[in-house]
Amino acid sequence: MTERVKGRKLLRLFLICALGAALLSGCGGMNRYQTMELETEAAGRKEAADGAEDRAVITMGGMESEDDSPESGESSQEETETPEPKTSKYQPVDETVVVTADLLNVRKEDRADARIYVQLKTGEKLHRTGYNEEWSQVEYDGKTAYVASDMVEVWIEETNAPETDPQPEADPAAPQAAPEDVSGSPEQASQEAAGAVPVDAAGRAAEAQAEVPWNGHTVAIDAGHQAKANAEKEPIGPGSETMKAKMPQGGVGTRSGVKEYELTLTLAKKLEKELKARGYHTVMIRTGHDVNLSNSQRSAMANDSEAEIFIRLHANSMENSSVYGALGMCMTAQNPYNAELHDQSYRLAKSIIDNICAQTGTKNRGVQEVDNSGEINWSQIPVAVVETGFLSNPDEDRWLQDESYQDKLVAGIAAAVDSCFGGAGD
Repeated sequence: MTERVKGRKLLRLFLICALGAALLSGCGGMNRYQTMELETEAAGRKEAADGAEDRAVITMGGMESEDDSPESGESSQEETETPEPKTSKYQPVDETVVVTADLLNVRKEDRADARIYVQLKTGEKLHRTGYNEEWSQVEYDGKTAYVASDMVEVWIEETNAPETDPQPEADPAAPQAAPEDVSGSPEQASQEAAGAVPVDAAGRAAEAQAEVPWNGHTVAIDAGHQAKANAEKEPIGPGSETMKAKMPQGGVGTRSGVKEYELTLTLAKKLEKELKARGYHTVMIRTGHDVNLSNSQRSAMANDSEAEIFIRLHANSMENSSVYGALGMCMTAQNPYNAELHDQSYRLAKSIIDNICAQTGTKNRGVQEVDNSGEINWSQIPVAVVETGFLSNPDEDRWLQDESYQDKLVAGIAAAVDSCFGGAGD
């Protein structure tokens, strides 16, 4: 019995060991199977992810889908690279500009390295829809294009002349009337209509030889241009990256041959005398032709003086010789350099032009507001650029050289100064 019991116990122990071994072997196999399965699954996921990444890259690159279907909704490379309209960084305008450079590049984009559509010559015109200091947005051949802002100027359109139009319908070869005829030409009708009384500025000044008490106001006067132009560049305003010539060459009378810098100094000296006769102190930016003064330097001289206003005298010129009249200029209300001076400057410029035209009878061309003028942007006091007439118009050129016409023009400016200071010269 004992031996049988021992045998049974041994058999039972053997069976238990065998079963344990089998169980251990099965668990090991299951683990290996599960590991392989997980690895395979992970590899599948990675492959799927790589494929998705590849497809994402293709889509973002603007390539067509795998089935090349136009309905895929994916854009072409050209479409995705089309730049957004650049109107937001331009001050919107609707005007015609004329090319002032010898050769102007009309570009596809507002970059110096952008493709050039065409090159235009001096005097050619474009429609401008917006501008900033550096670039002007224009229309060319039905497309939006860009040109350098400092190489174009606003085109003054010719309008129907009044009955007193100084452009006679006469044979160009016929002898011209003497300058003395000026006093009896357009200004009489204009003055009668405006109720203005002609003023003899020279006579007023002559009567005031004695010392006139100071009325408490000081005016800076700049005779535009100089004998020798300065083509070196300077910023058009404090901190600006846009550059223009320090002092460009002025115009020349198409009939008289008188240079603009000569005319402006003649007018400036007459204005100085007239204002002194009315009790003003004056600051003359230049008293001779042989100077070298940039626009910023001229403004600095006015800024550093005790002057309350700054009057800058010029004469216009255009390719179209039929255009005539007086024109004022000042900054816009959004000017990045001295916008705070806009209201006073505009009133000054408008008053000057209105009074000039009332005295002389020339055409009133109003006031242009600009941001790209170095003559205006450097000023720290109210400033008005006065284009007294067009040297390119043969008749207006003739009038501008006549002393009696000059006296009326100066009287008009002086009357505007009086108005600016509440009649200080009365």
